[in-house]
Amino acid sequence: MLLFKLECKRLFAGTVNKLVLVLFLLSGIFAIYQGALGYKSIRIDQYKSTVVFQKEREHVSSREALPEPGSLAYYASAPTQWQLSPWAALFVGETSSSMVAAKIRATALQSQIYNREIVNPSQQRAGGLDLGFVLVYFLPLVIGILTVTLISDEQHAGRWRLLNAMPRSVFSLVGKQIALRFVVIWFMVALLLISAALLLSLPFDIFFWTVLGATSLYMVFWFALAAIIMSFGKNSVFNSLTYLSSWVVLALLLPGAVHLYLSNQYHSDAPLEITLQLRMTLNDGWDQDKQATLDAFVAKESKWSNTAPLGEAFDWKWYYAQQHMSDIAVQDQVEAYRRSNAARQNQLQKLSVLSPALFFQLSLNELAKTSGNFQIKYQQQIADYHQTIRHYFYDFLFFDKQVSRQDIADFPKFEPQTMVAQGGSWKLPLSTAVVALMLMIAIVRIRKVKVI
Repeated sequence: MLLFKLECKRLFAGTVNKLVLVLFLLSGIFAIYQGALGYKSIRIDQYKSTVVFQKEREHVSSREALPEPGSLAYYASAPTQWQLSPWAALFVGETSSSMVAAKIRATALQSQIYNREIVNPSQQRAGGLDLGFVLVYFLPLVIGILTVTLISDEQHAGRWRLLNAMPRSVFSLVGKQIALRFVVIWFMVALLLISAALLLSLPFDIFFWTVLGATSLYMVFWFALAAIIMSFGKNSVFNSLTYLSSWVVLALLLPGAVHLYLSNQYHSDAPLEITLQLRMTLNDGWDQDKQATLDAFVAKESKWSNTAPLGEAFDWKWYYAQQHMSDIAVQDQVEAYRRSNAARQNQLQKLSVLSPALFFQLSLNELAKTSGNFQIKYQQQIADYHQTIRHYFYDFLFFDKQVSRQDIADFPKFEPQTMVAQGGSWKLPLSTAVVALMLMIAIVRIRKVKVI
């Protein structure tokens, strides 16, 4: 017990140690607060979209004369929403650079999706400051500062030979010092997660314990790395620079190299090309044979093939037929981009094993349903809902049916589907095996520390 008290005093005596721990807590609290505000803003936007659409529907339904179907289809912007986990407040992922509450009309779909991509999600790197950023990048630095100079400080103070002369094993003493630091930092991480759960009303379910367990494994990796570095018996400057260099390589350079490689391998300008091609097709359609466009449309959408031929006047059914044919004109590009994006995400998951930081960050995003894979799933839900809207209005446009107030009330709503992560069963065994190997190497090396 006396030795434990002395080690606690040593741990909290240094100004640097206390400053680092305080900064870690403050940065974690600030990240939680900022993430809570961001998530609240997302939920407000999604709620506002739903409320505004409901008000617009009530306004249209209250009018004495209802609008014609084509006009109603043009102005009816139906809200959708990315069904995020509440943990998205802590692990933002792709949600900071992509739409999460898109409004969809019956017009051409692809321009509605890709014309809004102000920031291409495939170009995103680390994202903003959230709790995931603090855990992925700041936590290893805290571990290194508190741990990597343990043995070299003892050697510099002249106590190392004395410790080796004691009957108690030096390995046991060093192990207890490392364990104390692990426990202190682990309790701080747990405190941050518990505080976030209470602040955001998150359940203490399997997800909470999964995040805590994954963070613990991540901590063990960096503690093991620090132990391996200090086991070489070098001075504090060497140990600190070696650990910092390792952090730069594993947390910054390797993830950057992976993203650079993927950016070169997979075409990232496709959204712009799709939007431009679709816009040109729409514009050219006004100068082409409108009946031929309608015939081409009903050849693909046979359910509405019994519609009457076009007259001389403008006809809404040609307009929406042209909109859909424009989507079809870029369908090959869209499918190629989706396959490329899915392949990129799959390759990113595989290459993330090169960097524990990237691997951990992607795992957190997958758990919070904010990863690129879930963005792809959300876009597919938008596409399915867009087809439902189109078909709803086609009944009126192609069969000359008038819209009633009941039809407005029966307008289909977007129903977000539960999105489940796939293909991640290998992550836990792999990460556990890597951490166990690092821990074994660290134990063997610590036992062989030279006395200088």
